[in-house]
Amino acid sequence: GKAMYTRSACVGCHTIRGVSAGTLGPDLTHFGGRALFGAGLWPTNVETVTTWLKDPPALKPGAKMPNLNLSDAEARALAVYLTSLK
Repeated sequence: GKAMYTRSACVGCHTIRGVSAGTLGPDLTHFGGRALFGAGLWPTNVETVTTWLKDPPALKPGAKMPNLNLSDAEARALAVYLTSLK
């Protein structure tokens, strides 16, 4: 998940301290420690985060995060990584 994150468009928008320094999207440094994400709409767990990463605008119309056309395996790997960030 971390290797995929560092190679993806994620790094251009999101900060994870020590990994990336994007400034457009929310800071994800402690993402896994949050109870909710997506403006407090969904629980922060691997299943929901995977669904979000597959197609953010489908889950939250008007979301600024684009659909990056991730495969199921890619979305799940990123979700596992992001939810591990406490």
